[in-house]
Parts: sequence; C-alpha cells; structure tokens
Amino acid sequence: MWKAFLLATAIVCAACVDKAPPAPPVDPALVAENLLTAPPADLGNPIGAVFDGKVTYLGNTVERAQVAPGDKIVITHYWQVNVPPGKNWKVFSHLVGDDNNFANVDLTDMRKGHTSDKWTAGQIIRDPQTFILRKDWRSPTARLVVGIYKKGGHKITDRMDVSGGEVKERALTVATFTIDVSKAAPLPGQLIAKKATGPITIDGKADDAAWATAAATAAFQTAEGGPEPRGPTSAKITWDDQHLYLFVSADDDDVRSEYTKTDDTIWKADVIEAFIDADGNGKGYVELQVSPQNVHFDAWFPTVRPQSDLAYSAGMTSAVNVRGTLNQPGDDDQGWDAEIAIPLAAVKGNDGAMAVRIPPQPGDVWKFNVVRADYGKDGKPAAASWNRIRFSDWHSLDRMLTLTFADATGSVTPPPATTPGPPPTLPAVLDKLPATPDKAPATLSPRRAETAPASK
Repeated sequence: MWKAFLLATAIVCAACVDKAPPAPPVDPALVAENLLTAPPADLGNPIGAVFDGKVTYLGNTVERAQVAPGDKIVITHYWQVNVPPGKNWKVFSHLVGDDNNFANVDLTDMRKGHTSDKWTAGQIIRDPQTFILRKDWRSPTARLVVGIYKKGGHKITDRMDVSGGEVKERALTVATFTIDVSKAAPLPGQLIAKKATGPITIDGKADDAAWATAAATAAFQTAEGGPEPRGPTSAKITWDDQHLYLFVSADDDDVRSEYTKTDDTIWKADVIEAFIDADGNGKGYVELQVSPQNVHFDAWFPTVRPQSDLAYSAGMTSAVNVRGTLNQPGDDDQGWDAEIAIPLAAVKGNDGAMAVRIPPQPGDVWKFNVVRADYGKDGKPAAASWNRIRFSDWHSLDRMLTLTFADATGSVTPPPATTPGPPPTLPAVLDKLPATPDKAPATLSPRRAETAPASK
C-alpha cells in the first residue's frame, strides 16, 4: 500500500509540474480601446485585401522598417469585419525570409482578447503587435505575412482565401523589413571582429577603450580528449588597418616557462598559440606563440605539417602581465595575460601572392583559432581553445573559427566602390601650371606625359 501511495503521489506531482500557470486574461478595457468605428485617416500602408468576402485587411502602420536581429518590431494592423466569420477562426502572422529563415509571431492581445466569435459586422479592429526579431536571423529581408485559418487546421485549404495585395498560399504580405544581418549572433564556429574604435597600446592590460567593443569569448573549450587546464581562459580580438590585435587572459595557479630565446620550443611550457589560415584553404598558414616570459615563436607552414619555415618572422609586438610570480613553484599565482599586435601582412607568411586583402575589408573572411597550453607541476600538458580542438592535434585546421571582419559598427557590408572620374584633359592640366614671367605659359607634351615613369 505504501508503494502504491508513493506511486500515486509521484504521478500527481508530475502532473502538477507539467502544467504551466494560465496566462492572465486580456484587460477588457484594452479590447474596448482598440475597437474603432472608423479606420484611421493616416493609415501608413493601406492594402485593402479581402478574406473570403468577410474580413478586410485595411492596412497597417510600422514603427520602423529597418531593423537588426534582436531588435523589437512594432506594427499595428487594422481589420474590418464585413460579415462575422463565426467561431474558431484565428489570425496567424509569420515572418518569412530567405534561406529558410522563419518565425511564427501569431499572438497579440487583441487576438487573444477579442476572438472570432466576438467579431460583429462593421467592427474595425486595431491590432497592435510587438515581437523581437530572432538574434540568429540571417536573411537581409523579412516579410510579415498574415492570414486567417480554421482552428486546428494545418493545410493551406484550411485558410480563408484572400484577394487583393501580394498573396502566396493564402497568406498576405503586409510589411517587408530590411535587416542589418551584420548584427546577427554568430553561428557556432563563427566570429565577427569589429574594427577598433581607437588606438591600442600594447602593455598587457587591454584597458584601452577600443577593447570594450572587441569580439570576445566567455571561456575557451577544453581540448577534446584532454585534461582540463587549471583555470578558465578568455580572449578578445579586434583590428585596424595595420594590425590584428589579440588579448588572452588565462587563470593559472602556477605560471611558468623557462624559455628565454626567440623561436625556442616555448610550446613545451605555458604558452598562447594563434593559428591563422588567412585564405582559408587548409594549407599555407602561420603559427604565432607568446609565452609568460614574453618570448615569441613564429612559423610559416607553406603546406601542412611537418613542412615549416622557422626563419619566418611575423614581427609581432606583445606585452605580458603575470598575475603572480613567474617560475616560483611554491607560491600561488592567479594567472597571466598576453596582449599581442600582429602585423596584417604577416598572415601571408612567405606567400606574397596569397589572395588576401591587406588591410581586410568588411565582409572578408579568414580562418583563425587561439590555443592556451597549460603545463602542470607534473609536466603534463592541458589545452583549451577558442574553437574546440582535438587534444591529439592542437593545430586542428579543420576546426578553426571563421573570422569575419566588420567595421566599427559591426557591419560586414563592404563599403561602396568608388568610381574614379575621367582623367583631366590637357587644357585643364595646362591651366593649373604656373606661368613663367615674361614668357609664354609652359607646355606639356602629351607623349611625355604618357611615358613618364611611375613614382616609387
């Protein structure tokens, strides 16, 4: 009996947990306020489409037609009831974009508080609607379509037919929004790097104002198949016309690296490693390292490992801040930070013909990753990275982030190309030449102008 009681209690409790509290009813005063006797005189977007001869979609007003993912969209619909449609009809709203971008945005207070069984002939229903555009929306446009369907129906034939306006599958397009897709949340494995808003001083602190808008990660991911580093790692990245800037902060209770010479095997101790495959073809990439001693290692891989060019130099500038005492096993450190400026041209390695624009333009894409190596007191390594790697392969070229360059506002739209004007005519050139006193104006031979050597 006791077991039966427990089972019954569990079933009852489970049923209670599964039921959400009912939504509060819509205020009748709000409904009354939005039942009009005449359409507004200043209807911003008149349409006049008719559903089954019973309900007319008069049109709408839109707060703003240009939005970004995560923004609030505000639109007010106006419906006119010609003939009561009867019970169990509902209004739907769908947001439709390119490449399968879709959102169901059906609910409004008027659709909940003034259902179809309450619609009467002559009513004009003001139907305010507010919703948030999905943060991962990636279509440059979003069409808002509306329709009226029979409750419980899922086929297109369960919708009222509609005449007038732009109609597809018995859904009426009532507004089109232009979307700034550069503000969309990056997909997994993607990163949008904003251009720096001001100068950056390489001092290991990342306290310049430009770092406040840099692309950042909350925490690196532990390498697949490997142990956890002794503390989290985070990073930021930004750029300007000369450098790619990287700041990495690693928590560590024992910061150590005994290597003191450039291109030493500093990866055998605590280190930060950056991998950049600028043209994204899976070969021809650079590996750049900075240790807690602020020692550099840089290498160019013209194809893939093991072929490497250790004579290559990236010309990095860096500064390190050790939060504790370097190479002091008995104390309790907090960690270390590295701030790095990488010359943009360095990402081409020794391949000057690499098809990469320097400086990059908004919308340009590189492949990129950052790895933090942490060596414990037992001499065994752990690793974590911005985009997750395999512990067996810290390069993991197939797992690099897709780094997209953006301007300072976050837009990845390239600036408009400027069309050069026609070259000046010979008379215009002559007019600008200074006159020689007591002599005729200087002349310029067209042939001489065409064959003059270019300046160096």
